[in-house]
Amino acid sequence: MFRLLLLGILLIAGPYARAQQTPFGLPQLMQSLAKVKSASATFTERKTLAILTTELIATGTLTYTAPDAMRKTTITPVPEQFSLAGTQITLTGADGKTHVFSITQQSRIGGLAEGILATLAGDLPTLTGLYTVQFSGQQAAWQLVLVPRAASLAQFVRWIRITGSFSRLTEIDTQNANGDHSEMTVAEDAN
Repeated sequence: MFRLLLLGILLIAGPYARAQQTPFGLPQLMQSLAKVKSASATFTERKTLAILTTELIATGTLTYTAPDAMRKTTITPVPEQFSLAGTQITLTGADGKTHVFSITQQSRIGGLAEGILATLAGDLPTLTGLYTVQFSGQQAAWQLVLVPRAASLAQFVRWIRITGSFSRLTEIDTQNANGDHSEMTVAEDAN
């Protein structure tokens, strides 16, 4: 009798246990990211530029509002602001001058911003249209490597590496075609 009871429990629990171990991959990551409606974070960015002998360090804040708005506000060393709303980019420099243009007018900046925004939005079709996407890791520690598909963007960006945990980004690294490199550590605020 005990054996029959044990066999019955195993037959019932088996499919349930397998369902709980669903593999985590790129589609699941993008679904998780798509559920985030807004996020804010602080950042520290370290840039190494081919023309400089020392790295540049910047700090500031990041905000995202689904599905198509993000802002990077640099506080130090020089106040600047970059925002993307839909297809419109707005740059405000330390001098207070604001420049507004569309993604198509500045394809290098637009392509980089679109890749990050598509990741934040969990928009896999847009992301794979712009970049070859390599996924690795698990839900608690994942990584995307984005390599531009368009030659015009590849002349500017060699790759973007985005790492995260669950639906939070923890780092955004970019390697430019000219050898310049940026490592941005992201600390999301708890929502």
